[in-house]
Amino acid sequence: MKPRLVYDGDCAFCRYMVAYAASVTGDAVEYRPYQEVRAEYADIGEKEFAETIWLFSGTKRYRGADAAFRTLAEGGAGLWQALYRRLPGFALLAEAAYRWTARRRSFCLAVCRILFGGRLVRAEFAVTADVLVRGIALCGLAAFVSLWWQIDGLGGPGGVLPAEGYLEAVRDARGAERYWLLPTVFWVDASGLALHVVCAVGTAATLVALAGRWRCVAALVAYTCYLSLLGVGQVFLSYQWDILLIECFVVAAVLARAPAAGVWLTRLVLFRFMFLSGFVKLASADPTWADGTALGYHFETQPLPTALAWYAHHAPAVLLEWGVKATLFIELVLPFCVVLPRNPRLVAAAAFVLLELLIFATGNYNFFNVLTVVLCVALLDDRLLPAWFRGVRPVGGRTAAKVAAGCVMVLGIAVTVESVARQPWFGSGLTQIVRPLRLANPYGLFAVMTTERDELVVEGSLDGETWTAYGFPFKPGDPSVAPRWAAPHQPRLDWQMWFAALTTPERAPWTYDLAFALLEARPAVLGLLADPFDGARPTYLRILRYPYRFTTPEEKSRSGDWWARGPATVWMPPIRLRRPVVTHEPLTLD
Repeated sequence: MKPRLVYDGDCAFCRYMVAYAASVTGDAVEYRPYQEVRAEYADIGEKEFAETIWLFSGTKRYRGADAAFRTLAEGGAGLWQALYRRLPGFALLAEAAYRWTARRRSFCLAVCRILFGGRLVRAEFAVTADVLVRGIALCGLAAFVSLWWQIDGLGGPGGVLPAEGYLEAVRDARGAERYWLLPTVFWVDASGLALHVVCAVGTAATLVALAGRWRCVAALVAYTCYLSLLGVGQVFLSYQWDILLIECFVVAAVLARAPAAGVWLTRLVLFRFMFLSGFVKLASADPTWADGTALGYHFETQPLPTALAWYAHHAPAVLLEWGVKATLFIELVLPFCVVLPRNPRLVAAAAFVLLELLIFATGNYNFFNVLTVVLCVALLDDRLLPAWFRGVRPVGGRTAAKVAAGCVMVLGIAVTVESVARQPWFGSGLTQIVRPLRLANPYGLFAVMTTERDELVVEGSLDGETWTAYGFPFKPGDPSVAPRWAAPHQPRLDWQMWFAALTTPERAPWTYDLAFALLEARPAVLGLLADPFDGARPTYLRILRYPYRFTTPEEKSRSGDWWARGPATVWMPPIRLRRPVVTHEPLTLD
């Protein structure tokens, strides 16, 4: 005979909780109101039945929290029962909490309906995990394809920062420890062909995962490929979305094998990303975040704005100020809803998605915003997803995947604590050891708001007198050209030019590599921008810096320009390639 749980059928809270228990145990437990079966238990009074639930299993009977936990254990949810039996003091606390709840059933029912909704059922995550894996794969596909198109010009043998030369320098400086400090398959071969092969394999892996095939293996292959590219990408792969994507590939591998554990791991990644993004804004003591003026600068000074950023920049000041407050609330307060029940999670998910959509509309952040929206799916469950997502076969949790998820969770918590404490603690050693693997990473966007915009204009000359500018496909140049849309593509050279404009050539030494590449007219580098010399080598090259700002509505209506540009200053003085000079007569052979 299967166990029977007897409860008060006249109690709405009891019915609410029994419905949840039934969703967990299925047919493994029989549920009956005591009003129907009281005659079968003559030794138990009506008052006792009304005060607590009873579980009858064979000749044994249990009540209160013990009965509740044993019932859930019949459905495979045995954690609470294990704690009840083995953790000292837990049973006393559980029974005290049960009695407190039993005396306040109406209040507890109201709270549960606010937190969980009108019906409480066991959450399932098979469909949720499937959507997450496919969403991560889609973002990975965009990242691989975008990088593949640029890889020759960025890190190829004829690129700005060749991977082969970089690895040789690391080999000389680090010796054998280089394999751990810089984990990459390019230690075997860093040729241009190898770069293309890794991009191709990574692209194929994301397509396989997107199709729902061999998802765990595909995610791990994509992780290996992108981590390898990150290792040789230098400044061109130094962005937070790159390490977030790498972390998400690991999450996808767990989701494929253990959906429930993977969903919780995803939630903690989302919490760390959102909360630390807000925390750094306060910790930096940047005055624009403190006084609410940050958005008055952001739309104009961000790296690659869209045309909509011009309109957002000219929104009423009070609206922008409230936007700052809303951003801080979303990033600092709502992340804690990630670990709360369903309804608070839905509120957080809606706010996160709205924030990301607004960022996506006004700035070119490649796949970053889409990836964050994908992570928000983890705040849902199968019941909350549209019907056309359903039909995925449930996957039982694999022990190895659960253990891996637990390890990465611990590592993520350690990284979060370290980032907030802002000083080493007992977990810092662990995070530093595994840091090269990028399994859990600190985040924090726009900690200090840039209040002025400078743009670098690269110019070449054949005679040192007449200078012609190189054209970048997406970064601001001609004031009359509207900001272009690039996402989900990331033009990495355009992006890096924005960072270079914030400093000097000496602090951005890669710009000299760019200058020499243009002086040599390397085809791979010229493929990243518009070459005014049609492949010919310029004799001289210089970089000027111009202050830029959005035009006012009056200026735009009068001239049609999107940008107003101030007078130039020399950022990199004119340089030229040295050419060998013959100082002797050519040798002759008899």
